[in-house]
Amino acid sequence: MSSKKNIETKSGNRERTAAFNIYLPKSIIADIKVRADALNWYYGKYVAYVYENVSHPDPSKMTAIDELKQINHDQARLGNLLNLALTDPDFKSKTEQLEQLYSEIRDTQKTIKAKVLAL
Repeated sequence: MSSKKNIETKSGNRERTAAFNIYLPKSIIADIKVRADALNWYYGKYVAYVYENVSHPDPSKMTAIDELKQINHDQARLGNLLNLALTDPDFKSKTEQLEQLYSEIRDTQKTIKAKVLAL
């Protein structure tokens, strides 16, 4: 006798189930069990329901966020170099230009942060 079952999917179709073993923190497993028990559902049915009804991250947005983070890291490194330049005696005559660059970097970082939050 097979231990596999048929379950109804969101689209109303009945599908055979199969084992899918994953490792999760024990606290998450306990929470899933509590929530499934409260609904009087099997744990797998609860997980499938959550999977089908929760929005999933858009990979294109995740890539854009990763690219913006890389730009932000590059700007942070540039800002650190500018800080070093501001303390270097050889660059004292160019302090105004360096301050302007530093200000532009801060403004760009604020813009990047706003765009990431908008995504």
